Amino acid sequence: MESVWLLIVLFVFIILIFPMFFRLYFFYSPLKNSGMIIMKLWFITITYLSFQLKTNSIIIRSKKERIQIEYQYEDPKLKFYEYFYLQLRHKMKLKYLDIYSEIGTGDAFYSVMLSAVMNIIYKIIGSYIKNAKFSSSIVVNTKTEFNKPAFSISIFSKASISIFDIIYCLFITLFYEDKKITYKNTIKNR
Repeated sequence: MESVWLLIVLFVFIILIFPMFFRLYFFYSPLKNSGMIIMKLWFITITYLSFQLKTNSIIIRSKKERIQIEYQYEDPKLKFYEYFYLQLRHKMKLKYLDIYSEIGTGDAFYSVMLSAVMNIIYKIIGSYIKNAKFSSSIVVNTKTEFNKPAFSISIFSKASISIFDIIYCLFITLFYEDKKITYKNTIKNR
């Protein structure tokens, strides 16, 4: 007779293997130097934070706390996150990407010219992503503000990835960092 406890094992196995669908909302306005990131898994909000960029730091505000993170471009943590992102990027399946921006300089002619240039840049980025992820759907919209200065970018995306892939990418990144540190130590010892 089969045990009911095997259903728990089956449920955990299904959660690890089958992809989960994430939604990511990103907004940034360089004129106001404020941004927001929201990440949802199905209908559950995982992350909700706002941020401001400084020359060598990022100020992150969540519902409970305010953190100022100082960084340098040669920081090992940034290298770790960069390599982890490179590993994760190949495993993630992008389903939908919507890029929306409001652009204006206060002058109608320059607003239209800047809006057209930014629209071309968004289309180039969208075509690059579409060539890498064939099943994705990409929408680009640009609103031109003729009478007032404005610049903001909003990105909405739907992506799927399994927990097993996230764990695999994390182990590969940790292994890479460990090997790199070991390799540097052997070179110093010579």
